[in-house]
Amino acid sequence: MRRDVGCLLVLGLFATGARAEAPEAFAYAWPIVAPQGGKAYLVELPQDAYAWASRDAGLANVVVVDAEGRQVAAGPYTAAAPTSHPVTLDAPLRAVPAAVDGVPGARIQRSTNGDIVIEPGPVAPTATPRVWLFDARSAIAPERLEFAAIDHDVNLGVDVDTSNDLQDWNTRVRGASIVTLGKGDGAVDARVIKLSGSPARYYRVRVMSGEAPWAVDGTSSVTLSGSVEDAAAKDEAKLLWLDVPVGDTKSSGQGVDYDYRLPAALPVNSVRVTLGKSDSVARLDASAVEGTMSSEALGTLVVTPDGTEGRRPLEVNARRRDLLRLHSATPLREAPHLSVGWRPDRFVFLPEGKGPYRLLVGSARERRPAWPVGDAVTALRKSEGAAWRPDETTLGPGQELGGREALSSPAAPFDWTRPLLWVVLLLGAGLIVGMAGSLLRKPKAGGEDEGKGKDER
Repeated sequence: MRRDVGCLLVLGLFATGARAEAPEAFAYAWPIVAPQGGKAYLVELPQDAYAWASRDAGLANVVVVDAEGRQVAAGPYTAAAPTSHPVTLDAPLRAVPAAVDGVPGARIQRSTNGDIVIEPGPVAPTATPRVWLFDARSAIAPERLEFAAIDHDVNLGVDVDTSNDLQDWNTRVRGASIVTLGKGDGAVDARVIKLSGSPARYYRVRVMSGEAPWAVDGTSSVTLSGSVEDAAAKDEAKLLWLDVPVGDTKSSGQGVDYDYRLPAALPVNSVRVTLGKSDSVARLDASAVEGTMSSEALGTLVVTPDGTEGRRPLEVNARRRDLLRLHSATPLREAPHLSVGWRPDRFVFLPEGKGPYRLLVGSARERRPAWPVGDAVTALRKSEGAAWRPDETTLGPGQELGGREALSSPAAPFDWTRPLLWVVLLLGAGLIVGMAGSLLRKPKAGGEDEGKGKDER
């Protein structure tokens, strides 16, 4: 009986260890305040959430749970299609100087207000430019490109590319023809190119055959027709601005690097710079530092004495960035003042289970399932009308749950099979030894009878 009790005590100790309380699965939580009766709800990530949402998880460790702690159907919100109106504008063609063979050509970048800045390198003195740029001033979905009338015969083959940052280009048309032959009734006048695709601000015309007839002084123009989105009707999060103090200053080449560490990796899409009172003009190259060996060029900011340029932000592709660098080729008396603009990521969730709901962020082992919330939102837009939007929510004060421990890689679960097996084997061995000892101590019945018979004789 005592041996059985001991076995139960040992097994109970192991069971107690196996039931040790696990750490919280998520790092931080916010209560969600949602209006009653909504068919879907929209929640924006607060700035503090980005400190817990690790970049390598891609925001997959952002979930919404009900009052019982169970996940509800949630996912990234896809904005409603924007409304647009037709637009037609004239833009001057700007020639990119032809480069000398084997020598880097012109440097093309943007000023703080988005204007095209062409810094020519070593150029061939007699070469005709074969690359031409123009700025549409805003992102336009192109439909038609018409070149100005030409007073002599021309036969060109061109490619047309588009970009939103002057760095990454997408080809829209290859091998388009621009032809003007003769005059009068039998003349050929083909100066229109049909375009399509997503909106873009910058356009590049590459002359693949023939010689361009346009003036290099910028007096030649092109007419672009298309559609532009109505800014007031855009379904997007509000642009937020954050002032970032300079963290590190060091010499780099002939200039100075100024590093700015953000409080978290935010989805930055705008950069704005102003100078201190002791400086009046500067040209600053902005980049996002990634690791120790690589960086992403964002563009060039030119700050003028009147401060007009400095108030115009440099727009960049939205992406999570936590370390920005400004490089000045000329010395400054004090570090520039940097502000970053960013739009919070938005998530939509369906009112499953019982409220109140909570937003949980940051986990090394938990991930949000691939709920088909996009299909659900599309169905609601069809049934409720194009103007329907998910109900907006607000967040209450945040609360730390597992903290940094929830972000660390989960340790492999302890395998209790081996120690339990050894316990069973040891207990079994002890039981066998005890039984053997009992048998050895017990006197033999046959030996007693034999002794009694000898005495009687």
